[in-house]
Amino acid sequence: MQYPEPALMSFSMWFSMWFQTLRRALWLTVIATLVMATSAHAEPATIEITAAEFRGVGLDGPVEPARAVRLPDTWAQRDASNRGRGHYLMRFTLAELPTRPWALSLARVSSSRRVFLNGVLVEDESPGGRENPEPDVISLPTQLLVAGPNTLEIELRYRARAGLSRAVLGPAAELRDADDRRALFERELPRSLNVGMAIVAALMLLIRVRRPGETTIALFGALALLGSLRNYTYFADVNLLRSTLSDWLYFCAQIWTAALFVAFARSLGVASGRRWIAHLLLASVIALPLAAALAVPFGLLPTLRTFTYPLLLVFGAIAVHLLWRGGRHHGVLANGTMALSFGSVIAAGVHDYLFQQGRLSLTGTFWIPYVMPLALGGYALLLLNRFVGAIGQVEALRDTLEDQVAQRTQLLEVAVAAKTRFLAAASHDLRQPAVAIGLMIGLVRERVLAPDVRPLIERAHQAVGALENLLQGLLDLSRLDSGTVLPRRAALPLQAVFDAIQSHEAEAAAAKGLRLRFRAQGLVVRCDAQLLDQLLRNLVANALRYTESGGVLVAARARGRDQVLIQVWDTGIGIAPHHQAEVFDEFVQVDNPGRDGARGLGLGLALVKRCATLLGTSVQLRSAPGRGSCFSVLLPRMKRRAAQRPVAPTPSAAPLSGRRILVVDDDASVREALAARLEAWGASVTSFDGLQGVRDWLDADHARPDMLLTDQQLNAGNGLQVIAALRERHGAVPALLVTGNTAPAEIARLVATGVPVLHKPFRAETLLAAIEKAAAPA
Repeated sequence: MQYPEPALMSFSMWFSMWFQTLRRALWLTVIATLVMATSAHAEPATIEITAAEFRGVGLDGPVEPARAVRLPDTWAQRDASNRGRGHYLMRFTLAELPTRPWALSLARVSSSRRVFLNGVLVEDESPGGRENPEPDVISLPTQLLVAGPNTLEIELRYRARAGLSRAVLGPAAELRDADDRRALFERELPRSLNVGMAIVAALMLLIRVRRPGETTIALFGALALLGSLRNYTYFADVNLLRSTLSDWLYFCAQIWTAALFVAFARSLGVASGRRWIAHLLLASVIALPLAAALAVPFGLLPTLRTFTYPLLLVFGAIAVHLLWRGGRHHGVLANGTMALSFGSVIAAGVHDYLFQQGRLSLTGTFWIPYVMPLALGGYALLLLNRFVGAIGQVEALRDTLEDQVAQRTQLLEVAVAAKTRFLAAASHDLRQPAVAIGLMIGLVRERVLAPDVRPLIERAHQAVGALENLLQGLLDLSRLDSGTVLPRRAALPLQAVFDAIQSHEAEAAAAKGLRLRFRAQGLVVRCDAQLLDQLLRNLVANALRYTESGGVLVAARARGRDQVLIQVWDTGIGIAPHHQAEVFDEFVQVDNPGRDGARGLGLGLALVKRCATLLGTSVQLRSAPGRGSCFSVLLPRMKRRAAQRPVAPTPSAAPLSGRRILVVDDDASVREALAARLEAWGASVTSFDGLQGVRDWLDADHARPDMLLTDQQLNAGNGLQVIAALRERHGAVPALLVTGNTAPAEIARLVATGVPVLHKPFRAETLLAAIEKAAAPA
């Protein structure tokens, strides 16, 4: 080897300047490390979770049973699959609710994950192919935390190095500060080191341009540049290439780096006669990338890595051996030092191979990005007259992706809060007058027989029905989400369902000049009547709402002997392909940016999706903008049978004659309407406005009533307390609990009590049916 001292003589003072800069940077790094290590002891109290319950699904194995694990948990260290999906359940207890924003800090967690706090999804990250375990800080909505026991669930997906670090919970500001300090050493430091090495490598390649005979310098520069670029891309925040192409290039870079390592060692002249090494290198740099290109479409690249990386370590050992022999052959101390430096690179490669295979703790890190630039940089200082690429502080760039996630999380929290407030208001304040109006109109319908007044009463009755249907949509959404609805499947003639929907929607279709047609074909399905009616009614109403000309067709057709396909066709505005998935979400109206209330609330298709899920099927959508839409649902078929039409009850009947009923409601209009309705059915009614009134009545030793009808939300106390007070005095008196609260948790809580529940608003016939059911013997 010939050293390029004459060509570089003009750069000697410049090299000296760079060396002094490097020395100062190293001292500043040491001082900064000590300062940060000292400041780390001043962090506020946090909660560290070191145990979890784990369930996993390996890509190549069966579902693992739930088991307790210690954190950090590295799957391969407990002989589990090193890739796949996993679910961690962690529990922690808060003595009191935090007053500042909180966050979750994880030293290593997959970049493809979903995080749940107390059962509520707070983060959903699916970066599309990048599933690297990396540090992260996740914001936790403070309103989801509770004083006492809390649960934290994390669903993960990995392609390699699967596992999870310890979880640390605490104030968001302090955790993010700690994460920034950790990022300085785990991300910024290796990136800075490799950027500096890439600059040195580029300078060496420029020297090769000026001195074409310097093959050794050119090989060293190519080796350093390729290795530095490979290491830097591993820590890049943004992947500009598709994951499959990026994986293939990363694999090829590792192959070519190892080959350049051996070629550089051979260029020292100690192995010039061993042509088999050159042949092996040539075969490797061509055959292995080609094999990787064939393996990528079949998902076999991780398997190929497992067998290839040991071969690369063998290449590294050969290179170190050649460098050591070169040092003895030339008697040059620099070459011996270089052999020791590259030996450390091989040791780091062995460590990284074991780390990649999951044989070392997940909370560790790759050594190559640290060791390679230091080893190659140290040799470059000797080779280029102590020339060094200055490694200074790199200006910290804010992670834009995390900022976007934080902003979207904040927007989601605002939207959820707005939805909750809206539902809460609609649950009670709007339902109270709706109940009173509905019951009063029902009484008027029964008592007014004049032909000229009867149509007006019917119109008022229909208007009240429209209001009730609007509020019922909100209740249905919460009821279906609460988990309390269990489908009751039975033989259901479609003609009866279609007739009911046609009767309800015919006027809306006629008002817009649309044709509304139904074709049941005499088919019978096995289905829950209420859920199917709700599903189809919402589809028809939605079709009529967005159709201005033409019509709507609801048709049923047999699909083989065991299935029936029900389709709702319209000639409306249609739905663009990129909106077809989101229209089934609640409060989504693609063609109503102004939120015109006349066009609904965006709940119809959300209810359709939930009903279909409960029925064990799904809704398929085909649509073309400007031409219309078709919604399809597939149901099990049953043999035909004659449809039985329900017989309307006789208006003059007194089904509650002789019964003594207590009515408790703090709203005077609702209380009076209920009393009037029950008395019209023949009942003797005693009404109260709250719990205290019932207690005073009980203290007066009145006779045992036959029935209690009480609202759950009262000014003082609640309906469950009223029921408890009455039953404490008179035993198991039949009771019916009325509520307008649509919160899924509240619905589930009331159902769990075993007391029959009637949701506001309701029709008179629904009230009567609920009373008869509640009063029936168990």
